[in-house]
Parts: sequence; C-alpha cells; structure tokens
Amino acid sequence: MGNLANKLNKAYAGEVKQALKAKSRSKELESLKLKLEDTKKNALETFTHSEEYNHEMVESFNNGFEMFRDYASVISPDHNWSEIDVAGVWQVLNMGSDGMAHHSLVHAARRKDKDMDLLMDL
Repeated sequence: MGNLANKLNKAYAGEVKQALKAKSRSKELESLKLKLEDTKKNALETFTHSEEYNHEMVESFNNGFEMFRDYASVISPDHNWSEIDVAGVWQVLNMGSDGMAHHSLVHAARRKDKDMDLLMDL
C-alpha cells in the first residue's frame, strides 16, 4: 500500500509541477505578446516620422492627383484639366477649407521642405 501511496504522491507532485510550469509559460507568453505589441507600435511610430514615409505620402498624393485629373478629363473633356496643378491644390488646402488644412497628407508634406519641392516639379 505504501508503494501505491508514493506513486500517487509523485504523480500528484508531477501534475502540480506541470500546472505551475504551464502558468509560468502562460505569463511568459503574455509578456511576449505585450512586448510584440509595443514593438509594433514603436516601429509604426518610427516609420510615420521617417523621411521615407513623408516621401511616400507625397508620392501617393501626387499619384492620386494625376489619377483624378485623368478621370476628370474623361468625364469632362471640354475642360482644360492641365490648368489645375498641384501647387494650386496645395494653396487651397493650406489657405482654403479649414477641414482639409489639417489633413494628414498636408502635414506629411509640410514636415520636409524637399518633399514640397517634389510637388512643385509637376
């Protein structure tokens, strides 16, 4: 009987040890998840303040502007859409409608003077 009791005690101790180990791993996993979230946030924040991000935002704006102009010229071919240029659009965005003056594309381009030069070259 004593041998069976020893085996049961060892089995129970093993189960307790496994349960404690599982709890420890669970906490470790939760900690790693939090670190991963922080790393993602930091990477995104770093990128959104980078030169590359600003350049891509300006390029995206320019591409969208050209797509709009192409589309508008198909819909209304009688109008000379080449008269509408990026510099004029920026002037309206910066001085005109208050809601658009705070748009993220405006701020992205304002952060870097050389990116504004890209806009003026169109």
